[in-house]
Amino acid sequence: MTAPRRDSLKADSITPWGIVFMVVATAAPLTAMATALPLVVGFGNGVAAPGTFLLVAVVLALFAVGYTSMSAHVVNAGAFYAYISAGLGRRIGMAAGLVAVVAYNVLTIYVVGLIGYFSQQTFEAQLGLDLPWWLFSAVALTIALVIGVRGVELNVRALGVILLIETGVLVLFDLVAVARHGLDVLPAESFSPSEVVSGSPGLALLFAVTCFIGFEATAIFGEEARDPHRTVPKATYLAISVIGTLYVLTAWILVGTNGGTDAGSVAAADPGAFTIDAMASVLGDGSTTVIDWLLLTSLLAVLMALHNMSSRYLMAFGREGVLPRYLARTHPERQTPQAAGITQAAIVALAALVYVVAGADPYVDLGSQAAGIGSLSVIILMALCSFSVPFYFRRRGAVRPWHHVIAPVAAALALAYFAFVILDNYAVVTGSDSDLVNAMPVLILATAVVGFVIGSRQRRAPILDAVGQGDQAESPTPTP
Repeated sequence: MTAPRRDSLKADSITPWGIVFMVVATAAPLTAMATALPLVVGFGNGVAAPGTFLLVAVVLALFAVGYTSMSAHVVNAGAFYAYISAGLGRRIGMAAGLVAVVAYNVLTIYVVGLIGYFSQQTFEAQLGLDLPWWLFSAVALTIALVIGVRGVELNVRALGVILLIETGVLVLFDLVAVARHGLDVLPAESFSPSEVVSGSPGLALLFAVTCFIGFEATAIFGEEARDPHRTVPKATYLAISVIGTLYVLTAWILVGTNGGTDAGSVAAADPGAFTIDAMASVLGDGSTTVIDWLLLTSLLAVLMALHNMSSRYLMAFGREGVLPRYLARTHPERQTPQAAGITQAAIVALAALVYVVAGADPYVDLGSQAAGIGSLSVIILMALCSFSVPFYFRRRGAVRPWHHVIAPVAAALALAYFAFVILDNYAVVTGSDSDLVNAMPVLILATAVVGFVIGSRQRRAPILDAVGQGDQAESPTPTP
């Protein structure tokens, strides 16, 4: 029996629904509804928050058209790196790839801060235990690392259980609210175009898009998927359908439960209580305790999913020889990204340690500073990926207008606008008046420049060899 390669992931180990569990867990429906939705309602466009979520879901569905078209031809754990390299060449691809490495690692750091903060609050309130936040963060990070090394199958099972429970609570709330109050919790104004563009629609888009971050990661698990050419597209559409439907419906009912057209003032007065109070009013006061604990498991699911994504990006770059080749080494038996996983956990731990030593707040400081830069980076990568689609298929010699041009270009333009909105409101994202903190998006540009220079110096790019595309296309090949 031939021993598995030490730089390859375990093939044929994850189903479409398994990938869906991984990426929907990253989106964290309960966390999104409890933390981001109140900001969309209170400081964005009020009653039209559900309409904003619907708009974002439509744009991301357009993005998925081109994204899944690429996934049928390019299978690599580098995802954005591989796709953009195949479409726009190794220089831009390398720039995007390094930005992706930074983005997913920063988002992991963000969640480590959040889980430490909310764990400390919950354990003190529910159990009377006053422990430092970093202790909870360390335990959660260790759990994510151990499960990540044990294998993607265990990840899927663990995330599946957590996701089904938190999604079940949201669905139960939706059903009970409609059963008790009927159409009164479904205000028609939520989808009125005039309401959607009222207030601060840009700010509403900003937080709504952030809620969807993670669904684009379906391609990262392509190497481990069963029949990836079919699995990745199916998982992508399933993920955006599940997330979009749940967000739009739950946001609609939460707005209706909080007074419909008056929901904006309710959320602005106390964003933290907006979702929890509404769920308690429908499910009973005892549900508050359950929701507090479910929020922690939801955050743990996010951390596990982001750790897996970050590890696979590090592994892909180690395999390319851009980062130390040690990162490409997988577990000898389970074929999981062992070296990259350990390295990723160490990077996150060191970053969190800096904030611990500085006495910084894990939510206000660590959380807000990491969230904005991570989300902005992923949105820029999605836009760039969409722009790369028509170039890739033009080189192949067979272009389908809707799949390869119209849908991806429309998505790219919309996502580019979203990125502009985030930059224009960046101080709101961080909640800081520090010029240094609000200048952090410069790091994205700096990282991209470094990647571009590395790409310019590469004589060959293994990813481009694998897909038969480089800066200069070979003879056109018909699309299968």
